[in-house]
Amino acid sequence: MLTQFRTETASASSSATLAEAETLASLMVEDEAVVSDAPTYLPQAQGLLLLTGLLALSPKVPKAPKEKPAR
Repeated sequence: MLTQFRTETASASSSATLAEAETLASLMVEDEAVVSDAPTYLPQAQGLLLLTGLLALSPKVPKAPKEKPAR
């Protein structure tokens, strides 16, 4: 079953005063406050840790075998 709603429009146009407009503008421009000291996401740090781990676990270059003296 569908319900129909009737919307009313304001008959008188109300505009903000200069002080209200300035207050609203200052709230829109103001930076957000810091809520927590949680660490921020840094993908570069993860890449550096991954690279370091891969270099530490990578196989070493094989050394040439030593020649045995002839008898």
